[in-house]
Amino acid sequence: METELTLKVPPSALERVRSHPMLAERAQGDPREHHLTDTWYDTPERDLWKHGLTLRVRNDNDSWVQIARTASSLHRRGEWESALPSGQPQPELLARQVKPAELARLLADPGLAGRLEPVFLSSTRRTTWDIALPDGRQLGCALDAGDIACGDRHAQFSELELELERGDPAELFELALALHEDIPLELGGASLAARGYAMLTDEPAPAVKAEKIRLGKHMTLEDAYRCIGLSCLRQIEANLPGVLRKDVESLHQMRVGLRRLRALVDMFEKLAAPPEAIREGLDWLSGELGAARDWDVLAGGTLDHVKGIDPAALRTAAQDKANALHKQLLHTLHAPRYTVLMLQLNGWLRGRQWRADGALPGKSPLAGRATRGLLPLLCKAEKRLARRIKALDPQDAPARHKVRIAAKKARYAAEFFHDLLPGKRTRRYTSRLSDLQDRLGTLNDFAVADRLLDGLAAGHGQVPRQASWVRGYLAAVGESGGQELAKPLKRLVKLRITRQR
Repeated sequence: METELTLKVPPSALERVRSHPMLAERAQGDPREHHLTDTWYDTPERDLWKHGLTLRVRNDNDSWVQIARTASSLHRRGEWESALPSGQPQPELLARQVKPAELARLLADPGLAGRLEPVFLSSTRRTTWDIALPDGRQLGCALDAGDIACGDRHAQFSELELELERGDPAELFELALALHEDIPLELGGASLAARGYAMLTDEPAPAVKAEKIRLGKHMTLEDAYRCIGLSCLRQIEANLPGVLRKDVESLHQMRVGLRRLRALVDMFEKLAAPPEAIREGLDWLSGELGAARDWDVLAGGTLDHVKGIDPAALRTAAQDKANALHKQLLHTLHAPRYTVLMLQLNGWLRGRQWRADGALPGKSPLAGRATRGLLPLLCKAEKRLARRIKALDPQDAPARHKVRIAAKKARYAAEFFHDLLPGKRTRRYTSRLSDLQDRLGTLNDFAVADRLLDGLAAGHGQVPRQASWVRGYLAAVGESGGQELAKPLKRLVKLRITRQR
């Protein structure tokens, strides 16, 4: 399975990429020019897309080839192809190559070819280079500029695609970072196929929740760290298109992915500390996303708890604040700093760049089995939560927030390693932590609302009056909620997942 990176290129910068000296210096031979016409096929019921597979027939200089691809990951995709005598797809020719078996059976179905129909097409001018890497391998580099058409609807695209079949993926992301220093590139986000299918239905992709992490019992702790980190990163990247559409739930899920990644980095701080640039980038992005999300929660959630008045004017004012911050967030996610951070994170995790001189010390816990190495990490999270609970004054909002963060990190730790832990006890443990998080989360929303409303309470008029009233109401409800925390907190002090293993 190849590692692939797609970067958006401003149309005005296409010629700068084609003539970039770095590509000229590293290329083996002159660049090659192609004119590609691709037609994507699927059944009327969209069976291929529903199974996470795409099938297209490409015409390249009067030769035909069909290409099947998985659509499950932004940077890791399975791809298989076979030559064709004409432009008519023959999916059964690909069935022997394709993995997993479920997809192979789908393509091998004798009735599939007769049900396929063209769904959209693209026309592309492609410039390709074979880039030589220091270890003698080659990295494929393709600059595409063209048009995707679905019926009467058209969309232009211009992007740079880097592909590495085998070897260290860090090389791919380092090349992208070097090019980004000269040319303003952005992460590609949705694939060309995903954009075509979106044009078919006119429905944007939904927000993407955290995927279930699959860990093997014989996996090393380093492999587990990398696997978990990439899962968190995929959730962040997959929600980018939705956040750029100003979708509230996509922003929430992007923040969840970021919180999970920051919790993982904190958990592995002594084993695989990232460079300061990555740490600072994560803190920066968290702050940028958090500002808009706070106003979303106030307008779309916290004000629903208010009884006694209809805070309609206040809700409108809060929604206006949220909308302004969503608009501002577009500049953040189009900024070079965001692209650099995502490329650095991918290089860090995919290239295992925490290794000194390319190898782990023999006694490093990262080199041992994850089933052993996870215990100290989980114990640390449990003890931190217990300490904060024991020292907590339930009426102290900042202290409650610290307990909430500790509970969240303990739950994430258990969910990360779920496959390697006792199932029943882990579910009970994460369920109780989730319940505590919900309670503390509501109280934290009230505390955040108080801070936000403070800026709306000054002056005269309906909005300031409602803001002052709501602040008082939420303060009273929050005080009552703090008093109700005693029992659930007491149960959690003694709750452990690491006992009797």
